[in-house]
Amino acid sequence: MMNKYAGKRPGFGEKIAFALGDGGCNFVWTTLGSFLTVYYTDNVGIAAATIGTMMLLARLLDGISDLIMGTIIDHTHTRWGKARPWILWSAIPMGVGLVLMFSIPSSLSSKGKVAYAFISYVLMAAVVYTACNLAYNTLLALFSPERKDRIQASSFRFFCTMATVLFINYNTMDFVGKFGWTGMASIFGAIAVGMLLITFFFTKERNNQDIAENVDRTFVDTEKKKKAQKLSVGKSFAYLFKNKYFLLLTLIFVVNYTALGVNNGLRIYYARDVLGNVGLMGTLTLCFILPKMIGNLVYPYIVKVLGNWRAMVIGYIVEIAGVLLMAVLPTSASAAFTGLILLGIGGIPHNAGLFAMVADVVDYGEWKTGVRLDGLTNSATSFGMKVGAGLGSAIVGWGLAWAAYEGKRTAQKVAQTAMTIARIKSAYTIIPVILFAIGLVALLFCNLDKIAPQMEKDLAAKHAE
Repeated sequence: MMNKYAGKRPGFGEKIAFALGDGGCNFVWTTLGSFLTVYYTDNVGIAAATIGTMMLLARLLDGISDLIMGTIIDHTHTRWGKARPWILWSAIPMGVGLVLMFSIPSSLSSKGKVAYAFISYVLMAAVVYTACNLAYNTLLALFSPERKDRIQASSFRFFCTMATVLFINYNTMDFVGKFGWTGMASIFGAIAVGMLLITFFFTKERNNQDIAENVDRTFVDTEKKKKAQKLSVGKSFAYLFKNKYFLLLTLIFVVNYTALGVNNGLRIYYARDVLGNVGLMGTLTLCFILPKMIGNLVYPYIVKVLGNWRAMVIGYIVEIAGVLLMAVLPTSASAAFTGLILLGIGGIPHNAGLFAMVADVVDYGEWKTGVRLDGLTNSATSFGMKVGAGLGSAIVGWGLAWAAYEGKRTAQKVAQTAMTIARIKSAYTIIPVILFAIGLVALLFCNLDKIAPQMEKDLAAKHAE
């Protein structure tokens, strides 16, 4: 039986265009995750504990907005599809929002600064970034019905992401020194807008049967289309929670991005206050990112040998080993470099592989219920990323407060106390070990590789009818 998508699969250029979108998202995401807390504590003067609580509350609101936005995407029907238009509509607000977050007026009172920070953070995280990043993640499931296309696109995506993260970590503080925090955010925001627009203009949606310009295609089942359009929000959620892998995948996303948030948020404090050299920030990030950059390019071949699920299990084990090494030798720069290299190697399948698994979970939902919920299922990715990042940022803030960190001491070039340094070490290592162990247990109940061949066969037959 001929596949209806024959001859219409995405080419190399389109996969690169897709990948650039995540680079754009990360010029916002990584900049906020790695440097916003430092900006708040050392430049604005907001207390670390206040920052932690603020970010957690904002991210919980953000998690709710993910589910709402997932429903909105599933009910979006335009000539561009249902995910791509949201990338277009949110691109400029992403750039503007980044600038506003790093532009707290010094004339405000202490309470005014906290209010500005909270309001701008909520609007950016719960509204603008949610609309953009959830649409982008949803696009992967619509990009191609073929798993190998999704995995390859994810591999390109995360190579681009890692290159972006490296650029940000090596250059942000230099840009701040030359242009100030607002100037740095303006440059990164402009780049983000450009990359997102490339994704919008040079990609297509192929799995979406509700694209207005294609409603007359012979493979569209008109009655099913009408039924999907009339599907209520309540029924959409009912179908979603019949998908047993959705909750497991959401937990894995929360765990991974909480650990990433802790690592990103504390790395600059670890380099400066524990290892004694803020200049190591870029090298530490390189050790963490470079294995992922290389690994993401070869990940499709790794999947052929190990399978996606088995590779992810091994990844958790390697990540735990890397963090334990840093915990045992916390003041050794060599141990930090080696541990972060292991973290990077272990994290390879938790980039390309994990996002490819989301598309499998979308397929599983359609296979079991007959209803395809691309946007709502992909809210697992956005919800997990946002709540995880919020928890990670909160842990960073609370951890700094527990460590009695004082931004004023740093501003005055006075070293932190021995207790503060010891507690930063503990927060940077022990917490990720606990999180990775939880993720590993959840993953053991989430082996989609076993049923993927049958799903693909059954769905291909269904779509060809």
